[in-house]
Amino acid sequence: MRIDEAVSRSAVDIAERIQASAILLPDSYASEELKTNIPVVVLPKKASDLVYQTMPSSTIKEKTVLQEHIQKLAVVGYLEGAISGLIVGVIDAPNFDSIVVYDPRESHAVKSMQKCEKIVCSDVFRAVMSLSLEFALEGREGRHIGTAFIIGDEQNVFERSHQLLLNPFKGHARHTRLVTNNDNWETIKEFAQLDGIFVVSGDGVMCASGRYLDVDARSITILQGLGGRHAASAAITAETDAVAVVVSASGIIRVYQDSEQIIVIDPGEWVGRFYRNILESDDKSQS
Repeated sequence: MRIDEAVSRSAVDIAERIQASAILLPDSYASEELKTNIPVVVLPKKASDLVYQTMPSSTIKEKTVLQEHIQKLAVVGYLEGAISGLIVGVIDAPNFDSIVVYDPRESHAVKSMQKCEKIVCSDVFRAVMSLSLEFALEGREGRHIGTAFIIGDEQNVFERSHQLLLNPFKGHARHTRLVTNNDNWETIKEFAQLDGIFVVSGDGVMCASGRYLDVDARSITILQGLGGRHAASAAITAETDAVAVVVSASGIIRVYQDSEQIIVIDPGEWVGRFYRNILESDDKSQS
């Protein structure tokens, strides 16, 4: 029996025993057809290439770097709603093959997300995160754009902000303004090209876009190099019970609560392919 075949079968056996939500395989294992009802996701070759280009020479460090990448992939999949629990991943490094088991629910990012969900509806927060992932990965009309979503405590947010231009959401039916409805995302993406930020109610209604935050950010500490949108978004969470999700033009997503950065995700193109593949695999397993 080939090594990749033995490792793949062992990964499936472990995944079924622990009732894992997904199995992650490297591109080199794609030829092995596995019999399992658990969604199997093949990590794009670009993922391995990116890892190996920056990998230290020590075998121990190689394993650590690869495990960290699988953890990041799992966390993004969980935030996207594609992964609900444990994942089993196969690492195919130049000097070794191994199997890792990881629970993204134990990560700082997911625990922080659960903290946010105590303030705003879980479905709303995840919808904004999913939409932010699309912004980060695809941009709009061929170019990357930065934007921000201020979620929850909308009355206090409105009192501390003003319109830069006419509010395009005002007067429209509620169902056409729900961020939890994917059919409305193209409209939201179009308005993201305007100056200002989005205000989203705690139950997912897009209240406004093109909004300017009237907050004093001088006492807010953020990472050097981040601009006014990040500072203002962090500041508004200090003065209200809102949560801020900020997408930078470089594609990095940051979440602020109580003025603190609690989540940071740098998805990258291959992570986008990853969570889409998870969803496709899950659909196939259920059909």
